[in-house]
Amino acid sequence: MLKTIMIPVAAFAVTVTGASAFSSEMLEKLDINLTNDQVIALEEAHELKIGGADRDEIKLILENAGLDKEVMKEIHKVSHAERAEHRKAIKVAIDSEDYEAYLEAVADTPRADLIDSESKFEKLVEAHQLREAGNHEAAKEIMEDLGFQKPAGHGFGGGHKGSKEGKGFGPSTE
Repeated sequence: MLKTIMIPVAAFAVTVTGASAFSSEMLEKLDINLTNDQVIALEEAHELKIGGADRDEIKLILENAGLDKEVMKEIHKVSHAERAEHRKAIKVAIDSEDYEAYLEAVADTPRADLIDSESKFEKLVEAHQLREAGNHEAAKEIMEDLGFQKPAGHGFGGGHKGSKEGKGFGPSTE
């Protein structure tokens, strides 16, 4: 029924802002049944968001698929918790210098392609330790060498400026 695919969701009115990535596994955790049409609408809304479409157009597509404000709030809530859990697993793996745990935490994500050897993981751990010690420039240089880049308007890792989430690094989108 649901595809094993990352399903991003577009912004929904004032309640949910921005676009977030959702896996079908996360969507299945919801106490709602999503139809194939709703999954398709979520994918279409995301594509429109990326293309710079008008919020009202995106909202209409979601509403026409039966994705009302309450459903979108629930999807947003669950995805936020899932992302927090994912970030924590990555941080624990890096803090404990556990390459195998890191591989498990980043499986099927862009990070898996960036850190694909123990030597690269050791550099990632070094960057993390440098950042924690206050040497942000040296950490930034290592992270960029590994292929991570700071998204425009965000902290490294995709968090918004000023958020705790923005203290990490995210994979390059280029």
